[in-house]
Amino acid sequence: MKKNTQKEIKIKINKNLIKNAIKLSNLNGISSREEDIATYLKSELKSISNLKIERDGLGSIAFIKKGKKDGPIISFTTHMDEVGFMITNISKDGFISFSPIGGWWSHVILAQLLRIITEENKSVIGVVGSKPPHLLTREEAQKVLSIKSLFIDVGAKSKEEVLKLGINIGDQVVPYQNDVHKILNNRLIGKAFDNRISVATGIEIMQQIATKELDATVIFVCSSQEEVGLRGAKTSSYKWTPDIAFAIDVTIANDTPGLIANDTKLGSGPALSLFDSSILANPNLFKKIKQIAEKNKINYTIDSLTGGGTDAGTIHLTKNGVVTMTISIPSRYMHSHNSIIDLKDAQLTANLVVKILDELNTDSINEIKYK
Repeated sequence: MKKNTQKEIKIKINKNLIKNAIKLSNLNGISSREEDIATYLKSELKSISNLKIERDGLGSIAFIKKGKKDGPIISFTTHMDEVGFMITNISKDGFISFSPIGGWWSHVILAQLLRIITEENKSVIGVVGSKPPHLLTREEAQKVLSIKSLFIDVGAKSKEEVLKLGINIGDQVVPYQNDVHKILNNRLIGKAFDNRISVATGIEIMQQIATKELDATVIFVCSSQEEVGLRGAKTSSYKWTPDIAFAIDVTIANDTPGLIANDTKLGSGPALSLFDSSILANPNLFKKIKQIAEKNKINYTIDSLTGGGTDAGTIHLTKNGVVTMTISIPSRYMHSHNSIIDLKDAQLTANLVVKILDELNTDSINEIKYK
C-alpha cells in the first residue's frame, strides 16, 4: 500500500460537531429503535431553509437539498443504529435472557453494566452475569462463554419484580454510559460512535453547504438497521436513488498493540475504502476522491477490510447499479461498551465531503460513470 506522504495540517474543529458527537453518542437506539436519533437530527437541521425531510418504510430519514434543475443526485449515508441487545426471556427467579442485535464478542459483555429501556422509556440498570469462574471446568474456562449462557441481573427476586419495573420481552438494551469522556488530543470515549460520529459528521456537512449553490441535489440519508444487515440502506437507496453515493462509517484504527500497523489510525484523517466484504469501490470514483483530497491538502489514508461491511454494500446494488464508495472515520474498540474516536478525523471527513460536493457536477459524474 502506498503511504500517504501529505504533511499534517492544523485543523479547527467546529464546536457544533463536538456537541453533536457527544449528544448523539449518549442517545439510545438499537436497530429498529432509532427514533430518538431521527428526532435529534430534525431538531439540529430545522434551521436550514429549503431542506426537504422524507422518511422510508423502515425508518430511515433523508434530508434533501435541491440543486440545479436536471442536475445530478449525490447521496451520503450514515447509519443511525447502534449494536445492542433485546430481551428474550425472564426467568421465574428474575434473571433476564437477552440476544445480540448486531455483532458482539462475548469477551466484552461479561460483568458489564447494561441499560434496559422499557416501552415507557424508563431506564433500568443491570449487570451481565454468568456461571462463576470458580465453578468452571478447565475446558470451560479456556473458552469464550456464549451469549446464550449469560444473563442480566437487576437485583430482582422474581419474574414479578422484574415486570413491576416495567421490563418486558422485546425491550431494547444498550451499554450503560453516563456520558462521553473527553480525553487527550481531541479524542472522545463513548458508546455508539459506530456510527453516531458519522451522523454528527453528516450534520456538519449539511450545515457547511446550507448556503452553497450546488449543481447536484444532495441527499443526506440516515439509515436504519445497518447493524443487522444493511437493511435501511437497501430501502432508502431504492426510494432516493442517487447517481453517485457515499457511505460514511467508522473503520478500524490500526494503531493499537497486536494489530498490523498501517496508515489508518486515530488522527490520520478520512480513510478511503478500496474494498470490504460487501463492496469494491468504483475505481474511477476512488481516483477522483483522492485527487480532490490532495488538491485541497486534506490528509487521508487508504483502507481495506477483509471482513465487515457498510451501507455501501447494498447501495451499489440498487436498480441497475450505483457508483459507490465508503469514506470512513478511524475508531478503536468498535462493537463494545466504549470506543475512542478523534474529532479531527470527523472534521476532516466533513471538509472532504464538502469539497467533493463542490466539485462533482454533471460532466465530472458522467466521466466517472461512463469513462
